[in-house]
Amino acid sequence: MFSLQALPDAQYPSQIRSCQRPNCYLCGAGGQLLYEGLKDGLYGAPGTWTFRRCPNTECGLIWLDPMPLEEDIGNAYKSYHTHSGEAQYRRGTNGKEVLDKILRNAYDLFLRMTPVYTEREGLRLMYLSSLQPGKVLDVGCGNGSRLVRLRALGWEVDGQEVDPEAAAEARRISGAPVYLGRLEQAEFPDGLFDVVTMSHVIEHVHDPVALLQECRRILKSSGILVITTPNADSYGQGRFGAFWRGLEPPRHLHLFSRRTLNDAATRAGFSRCETWTSTANATEFAMGSYGAAASALGKGRWPARLNLRMMAAVYQFRALLAYRRDPSVGEECVLKAVR
Repeated sequence: MFSLQALPDAQYPSQIRSCQRPNCYLCGAGGQLLYEGLKDGLYGAPGTWTFRRCPNTECGLIWLDPMPLEEDIGNAYKSYHTHSGEAQYRRGTNGKEVLDKILRNAYDLFLRMTPVYTEREGLRLMYLSSLQPGKVLDVGCGNGSRLVRLRALGWEVDGQEVDPEAAAEARRISGAPVYLGRLEQAEFPDGLFDVVTMSHVIEHVHDPVALLQECRRILKSSGILVITTPNADSYGQGRFGAFWRGLEPPRHLHLFSRRTLNDAATRAGFSRCETWTSTANATEFAMGSYGAAASALGKGRWPARLNLRMMAAVYQFRALLAYRRDPSVGEECVLKAVR
């Protein structure tokens, strides 16, 4: 889904230029301060950042203010490993790595007996396994692993990616055509695809509705759009606050809930929208959140990987219990929209 922690390996500029965004992107209401003074503890991008929340009870969008300029946003990704297929951790001793692998395998085996495993498989395939295969575009396809999985189900796959390394890796492992550049620059013909998928992309863009409109344009009549994104109303956002993994300043520009994701898709012209949330990847969100908290609070480094996994495993089931009480608090939002 995403790297837990990348050790910066690129030289950042001294600053990322930004502009004020005091008002809500969706409804125009003046934003209320949510978190301030945040730094990029994951990839080391410069600057301190503030999130605001829309006070409109019918909205509630969360966004970055100030927001990086579009021409500077690439500077926030100098060490962003979208081409990596595995989370990156600070390594321990070989013995600890072996024990970690044993416990991870045992945990994964245990999850197979819970609803979490089935939900994870649904997310990995963007809930397409029950559909008749057709032509699908994966927007922000990363290293191409999803393209491989969908092709195995019989789908004709295409990808789009803005990271050159990720695009090259996606072409290598999938053999699929992958357009390098922004989606609108690809100039795909109208009505080309049966399905468009986007996993953890919409939160990165300055104009989400415009992106959704472009997705709608390239979908066939009754074509389907499937999106996953961090949930602004999640249990984790309430539990971890400013350390929640889903925030990720300055790369996450807008954070959506079921309500705001549905609103954005409706504004883009989609006729039928269904939204829900998922706790399937709560473990990964927890590992990033616990690590970010430990680092920011001055403990010097992230907790040992083994300790992170144990804490995250407990959190996974707490999140599942919270979800059963309130199905709107999963760590990720899912949107399924029909053109």
